Amino acid sequence: MKMLQIVGVHGIKQGKSATTATLSRTWQVPVDEGLADSGHAATAGPVRLTVPSYQGVYPQTMTRHMRLGPDTAGPDEDTPVGEEEEEFILRSLAAYAPSAVAEEDDSPMAGQTLGPGEGRLTPRILRRARAVDRVAGRGVTDRLLWLVREAHGYLRQEETGAAVRAEIRAALTATGARMVIAHSLGSVVFYDMLSRGEVPAATDGSGPAMTSLITCGSPLGWLAVRKGVHTGGAPLAVPDGVEWTNLYAGNDLVSRRGGLSHLAAGVTDVKVDNGTLNAHDVRRYLDKPVVAERIAKARVL
Repeated sequence: MKMLQIVGVHGIKQGKSATTATLSRTWQVPVDEGLADSGHAATAGPVRLTVPSYQGVYPQTMTRHMRLGPDTAGPDEDTPVGEEEEEFILRSLAAYAPSAVAEEDDSPMAGQTLGPGEGRLTPRILRRARAVDRVAGRGVTDRLLWLVREAHGYLRQEETGAAVRAEIRAALTATGARMVIAHSLGSVVFYDMLSRGEVPAATDGSGPAMTSLITCGSPLGWLAVRKGVHTGGAPLAVPDGVEWTNLYAGNDLVSRRGGLSHLAAGVTDVKVDNGTLNAHDVRRYLDKPVVAERIAKARVL
């Protein structure tokens, strides 16, 4: 039986040592385990995941406020926030917790007293971050700011975005994959590719060659980056012929503990249990029965 090729699109903070080979192995293990446990292994047949690393072309937008991956950043890499990025962060945090804006402390010294690791953030960001924590839960922004800063790096630096998309397109072309699994910020990147028409086309030119998309732990439902990849006021949508399944976990802060069906046309939301700790971890999504089911379905399409 011919190998079923799947391309994965990774999220943030993979670390400098996260090569394509390493990422591909990391994703392959839980997928294989999920196929075996679900009983779909025979139907799916041999499956190979390729997860192209785009860390080599991505700018280092480090902040000590993120805890979703291995801590590879040192103080020298923790770059200050500029004026344009500050506005992007403020909009993003407001989109995550709209009611927090009214909760901000507007006293003269608010945001001026810094805690550990806050020296590179502006008073305006600190005020909003602390308000979000009061509304959404203590430490929430401590886990979101890296994601927001990397999203800014992708969307606001065109050369960076083009280089990231080129890496993914090359993997799609080389493998001929008909299925894509996109995690976290990777879902924003791949949705952007679809919107731009940069995904390799089917041989008959009818649309993308890939026919199945799984997004996991996606921030598309709240992150202000939607304005960078999508026209506001219209539903999120993928091209005809692409089956879109979105997985979200109840304890995943990045997906805001919710799905995308209220904003997206044609998406199937599936809530999964990833436990309490590290609920955003891609491996906790990949071993789920619904992933195995979609892989087996992709084989027969």
